[in-house]
Amino acid sequence: MANPDTPNGFKPVRYLDGSPYNGAHNLYAKLVGYGTALFIGDTVQTADVGGTDGVVINGIDITGMPVVERNAVSTDMVGVVVGFYPNPTALETNHSPASTAQIVMVADAPNLIFEVQEDGDGARFGVTDVGRNVDQIAAVAGNTTTGTSILELDSNVSSTTTTAGWRLLRLVPRPGNVLGTAAEPNARWEVLPIEHMMNSRTGI
Repeated sequence: MANPDTPNGFKPVRYLDGSPYNGAHNLYAKLVGYGTALFIGDTVQTADVGGTDGVVINGIDITGMPVVERNAVSTDMVGVVVGFYPNPTALETNHSPASTAQIVMVADAPNLIFEVQEDGDGARFGVTDVGRNVDQIAAVAGNTTTGTSILELDSNVSSTTTTAGWRLLRLVPRPGNVLGTAAEPNARWEVLPIEHMMNSRTGI
């Protein structure tokens, strides 16, 4: 049976020392002027601006709060979206629509391991890729029905350079999850962020 093709972005599973992920996150602001939607499982980066004095989102004054936007490939991320404060003007929304101010919950620990699916385009990661550096696919809009990201790993990228965003740690040890082949793509992997803002000596 082929691996299911169910991309849902990056899902935090545990810390590098083996401690389980307990839902920990920090709060960031998404500004009304940002014209891109965000989804749970998206990687995000900080913008070169903090929250404006006196602006209130979801009842929270965002003065000085770091602002996030969708992360670009080969750019330092700050973490992965794990939730949103409810938007009182769109209570049914399970993601953060474009041009909508919202408080974003981000799992931003640099030692947090994530589970993610590799894409079915081109090469497949194999046993010789374990421990190498890989990239995610270019930013893409998520699923507005489920509210989840559809980001995946780019299975065409595997290198020893420091210009890739993730370290490929291991195949997810789950029955039915097998190394990808042409007939069975979309294997799921555990990865650790390499290009993480908290690991960089350079500010934004």
